[in-house]
Amino acid sequence: MNQLTGIEDAEKILHTLRNGVNSLHQTTAKVRTEIAEPHKIVSAKTKQLERLTTTTDVLHRVVRAVKLTQRLRACVESSDSSGGGRNNSNSTNSSSSSIDFAKAAKLIHELRELEIEASDSLVGVECVDAQREWVVQVTKLVRREANEALKKGMEVQSQADVGNALQVHYNLDELSIAVDVQVNQYASIAIESVKEATDWQKIQSAASSLASKSSSGLNSNNNNSTHSAYTNRSGVSGGQEEIYQNVLWERLESCFEVVHESAMSVWHLQRVLAKKRDPLSHALFLDEVLKRESSNGGSFMHQNNASSAMDNLPCAKFWVMLGKGMTDHMSKTHASAGFVRDVLLQGFPHLMNIIESMHDRCSKDGDAKGVPGCVRKDGADLSILRRSTDAISHTFFSRSYNRLSEPINSGFSSGRNMSRGDSDKFLARIREEMISVEGHASLVNSCAGGVSKALKLLAQKAEYSISSTDWTAEKQRIYAGEPPSSLQRMSLALATELNYIVDLLQPVVNQYSTVPKTSLQAGIDRMKEACFGALSPIFEALEEKVEKFILMRVHDEDWENNSNPLPGGSSYVSSLTTTLKLFQENYLNGLISGHFSSSFGGETSSSSHHASSSSGRSGIGGLQGISSTSTGPIFEKCGETFENVIDSFVRNASLIQKLSISGSNRLAKDCVEVEAALRSHLLFFGPLTSDDAKIANLHAFKRLMFCDNRQILSVVGKSNSPDASKMLLLEIHHLYSQCDSTKITTPWARAGMNPKQYYTWWKAQKDVKEVLRGVQGSLDASKAEDDVTRTMRELCKLLDDTVAIR
Repeated sequence: MNQLTGIEDAEKILHTLRNGVNSLHQTTAKVRTEIAEPHKIVSAKTKQLERLTTTTDVLHRVVRAVKLTQRLRACVESSDSSGGGRNNSNSTNSSSSSIDFAKAAKLIHELRELEIEASDSLVGVECVDAQREWVVQVTKLVRREANEALKKGMEVQSQADVGNALQVHYNLDELSIAVDVQVNQYASIAIESVKEATDWQKIQSAASSLASKSSSGLNSNNNNSTHSAYTNRSGVSGGQEEIYQNVLWERLESCFEVVHESAMSVWHLQRVLAKKRDPLSHALFLDEVLKRESSNGGSFMHQNNASSAMDNLPCAKFWVMLGKGMTDHMSKTHASAGFVRDVLLQGFPHLMNIIESMHDRCSKDGDAKGVPGCVRKDGADLSILRRSTDAISHTFFSRSYNRLSEPINSGFSSGRNMSRGDSDKFLARIREEMISVEGHASLVNSCAGGVSKALKLLAQKAEYSISSTDWTAEKQRIYAGEPPSSLQRMSLALATELNYIVDLLQPVVNQYSTVPKTSLQAGIDRMKEACFGALSPIFEALEEKVEKFILMRVHDEDWENNSNPLPGGSSYVSSLTTTLKLFQENYLNGLISGHFSSSFGGETSSSSHHASSSSGRSGIGGLQGISSTSTGPIFEKCGETFENVIDSFVRNASLIQKLSISGSNRLAKDCVEVEAALRSHLLFFGPLTSDDAKIANLHAFKRLMFCDNRQILSVVGKSNSPDASKMLLLEIHHLYSQCDSTKITTPWARAGMNPKQYYTWWKAQKDVKEVLRGVQGSLDASKAEDDVTRTMRELCKLLDDTVAIR
């Protein structure tokens, strides 16, 4: 019942709405009837007004076009006013000497804007159409005269004439187009000159005529046969290669003179653009050119800091176009096998010299204050020219590397080692290659990369040869003090040659600038690694014998009783001296003198030194012979072994316990004898002063023998050792010999080790804190509170601070 009641209410509301809609419909019909006629009238009037406005605009444009045409005709026909009334049909053919082309161009541009500033045009207007053909003819005349004036101005390098011609193009709104045309034209001239300079047919013709003049005694038949031989392009016969080469280089020098002239012409155009302004708007012409090329707009002085603006300068476009054209042509020349390619490859540095000389001249001649230069200061233009010869450059340096690797491959051929003769050939080849590119920074860098690559190849082949040697069995010969075996001599001979090359190259490399020096140094370092690989086994065997079988015997000596200094030092010192002497006689003398190398087919040491020094008196600094101050791998290895033996001695000596006064004197005497033995038989790395860092710890340790507890701390300040923490540890361990053994226990005793075992553990520790922790534990567990222990604690604190700072 509730639903039925709701339906009845809804029907009532719907009836009311229906009545309201009918009433609204009637009202709308009345309104439509009342406004229909006024709307038609307003619409018609609006369309009429639109047509009147369009007609008025067209009339205004027609009037302006007629006036501009009259002004243009008056400007063009002003030269005929003194001729007595010439015919109008001949007005465009009259003399143009008195025509104001800039004004005419401005009028033509305004006429052109009348056609394009609105959606419709003036086509169909009789008074305008009647003058249209004449305006087109005048436009062609003005454009032709402007182009001719610009061409003449560029030829005579007249800034005034070029400026006037550019003003005409600016008024025509064709300034960018005119500039691009000129740049393209001069770039095409430069590219074409390069193509003609390397054209084989023209080279052939010029060389043939030159050869015929120089050999006037030859008959015509011989000349014809020679010419036919030249056209074969497989090479130049008749022994006239030099004539052909000279002709090619002369043509290249001439062609780059043309390139220089073209570049200077473009710079002249750019200079005028950078100075010329429109007299009405005062707009700088160069700004207008750059606005068309760059979306940023703005003034030239604002854009000068942006690379995009610099790239859009006329001269920059010229160099880019020239580089692209030269790249294409040089690639084609390189791809076609022939005499031209061979000469360019052989004399590539000379080609780069011609290019760089031309660029330098453009840089000097095209530099004026207040205007952009002909070339960029950052060298971007020169890089473009250099990259254009990449096809030839890659082959040139590839052949250079092949020439460098030739003596290396021959030196290691058939399982043989590199001899002194091979080394001298390799060094001479390096010198030749570096001299060939001298004076060209980019070529020197590339050549240095090839030399470094060859040095790495030599090091690699040397390592292959060295790796075949079994040094495990050969160590026994060093332990026994016997001369090297044949297998050892081969590796030592190779190490001698590697040292010889490194020693002669290192001072030369140091003379170069950063980039080639870094590249060459990488190759030399690789050579050093290979040389160390050949030397390390024998030096490691020597150090192992000295450490395990000689210096560790210091703990077997009686330092408490009967410790008077012997004339030659303790027994272990005598053994050390004998071992070093045998090692010097059997190995070092042969390494330094080159005896091992000369024994395997190489030249004698003296002759090779003489050859190297004589060949190195000129060129890239020379290749001087080995001297007593050399820094080659052999000498570095000797110095490293020198330090290792001293380090092993002072560490073992610092662990001596019961040391009496006479024992201290004897140990001090041994320090002197050990240094004397090393200086006599292992000092091949140059002179050594008494305060040198290599023996600073030894001298400081020797002074400990004669210091009391109050003086012990001052020894640290007198030490010249670069590793102060090592000297502090030596002093701390040495002070255990002065402690009361009943009140303090040594670190090795607390760890259950003897001094020999503790030395081995100490040497294996790379972290000083591990050794210091054991010493501090020993002191903390001690109940002694005497001067010695207090000094040791101060030293431990000092060592702890030193380690923390590092």
